[in-house]
Amino acid sequence: MLAKDVVMKPNLGSYSTSPAEVSGAMDVAAQSLELLHQLSDAQYNHVAAPYLQSSIGQHMRHILDVFHAATGCPTSDFIDYDVRRRAHPVEKDKAIAISEWTLLCHWLDGLSEDNLLSRVNVSGEVSLTHHVASVTRSTLGRELSFVASHAVHHFALIRVSLCAQGISTADTFGMAPATATFYRGGD
Repeated sequence: MLAKDVVMKPNLGSYSTSPAEVSGAMDVAAQSLELLHQLSDAQYNHVAAPYLQSSIGQHMRHILDVFHAATGCPTSDFIDYDVRRRAHPVEKDKAIAISEWTLLCHWLDGLSEDNLLSRVNVSGEVSLTHHVASVTRSTLGRELSFVASHAVHHFALIRVSLCAQGISTADTFGMAPATATFYRGGD
């Protein structure tokens, strides 16, 4: 049984009929939860040096931080992707990550089409040489698409750690949705 079958919610039918942005984010949550239930604490905390500088737990914390930036919406119209919880216990304790993903699923499940169309201001740093942030207009739906895509790229890095530890995972873990569509023959 997949983690999404256990954790999502009893009325999983609404998951498949959700707006595309919510469905994509729920896919990411399901993949995260499935992985987290598969890993031991040691595997979650392992740094696969020299290939990576961060553990799976540190990548998971970062992915969660980016998702959390959007959860103030639709109450707030501001998303700040630079708010980070570096060295937060979620980096070491996968039970915290499981709890946070479960709460994110509930938040996602409560979003309406109107919420996704809500206009937001998005802030993010854009320079390595000095502190400067860009603030741009967007919608919550567009930002959900971004955070899901961002997570998939981190999944690709997590996959490197999994391979280095001899841990198998789904062939599609860390694969972009468009790539999966290509391999399915474009359906």
